[in-house]
Amino acid sequence: MLRFPVKKIRKQFKLLLLLVLLTFAVWFTYLHINQGKSIKLHFNYGKNGERPIEGTDTSRKRDSRSSDKYRKREDASNSQEEENAEDEPNAGTLHDNDQAEIRKFIAQKYKKLPWKPEFKGQANLHVFEDWCGSSVAQLRKNLHFPLYPHTRTTVKKLAVAPKWKNYGLRIFGYILPYKDGDFQFAVSSDDNSEFWLSSDDSPLNARLLAYVGKLGSEWTAPGEFTKFRSQVSKSVQ
Repeated sequence: MLRFPVKKIRKQFKLLLLLVLLTFAVWFTYLHINQGKSIKLHFNYGKNGERPIEGTDTSRKRDSRSSDKYRKREDASNSQEEENAEDEPNAGTLHDNDQAEIRKFIAQKYKKLPWKPEFKGQANLHVFEDWCGSSVAQLRKNLHFPLYPHTRTTVKKLAVAPKWKNYGLRIFGYILPYKDGDFQFAVSSDDNSEFWLSSDDSPLNARLLAYVGKLGSEWTAPGEFTKFRSQVSKSVQ
């Protein structure tokens, strides 16, 4: 007759408990990684959350033609960006894979929207909370950036008095100059920040004009625009 080994289980209780805890830790890590991948899947889905079908040969040929056209457009835009990069401060080091992925997503989804007079004189403010980091490059790696902020609001000035902890901010909108001429832009922040400006109403033509640091250790006081040379842009027509 078989007997349940109670004495052996009592002797090896700590070892069994450790084994159970390790199993739970591995399972929790697996769920956490899958959750992160599910958030990134938004970049790969088409309209209405449906994945593009690759079943027939005609659809594959159509996809290959569209991809060839898209590559040609990408090559043309990349060559134009390389010409503009000579005037930008360290622009080559800031165009990483994450930024290219964001640009591709904007190119696919960007649509020209009508003006709404009730938002005149305001800019959009998106807040990304509970985030540990101090550089813009680290903020781009946040799973919520740039499409899923914790808070969406507006501001009447391009300046924010922070009331959050462990946060990242994104301010964007349209700037209408009061007259024609040359303008300079400056930025100050604690810690890092970047100022991008487009020559028209398309975000695809945005260029980096000024920034505060890129390592995460640089910072400035509010309104301090002369600490780093990169804080002030060149003249923009």
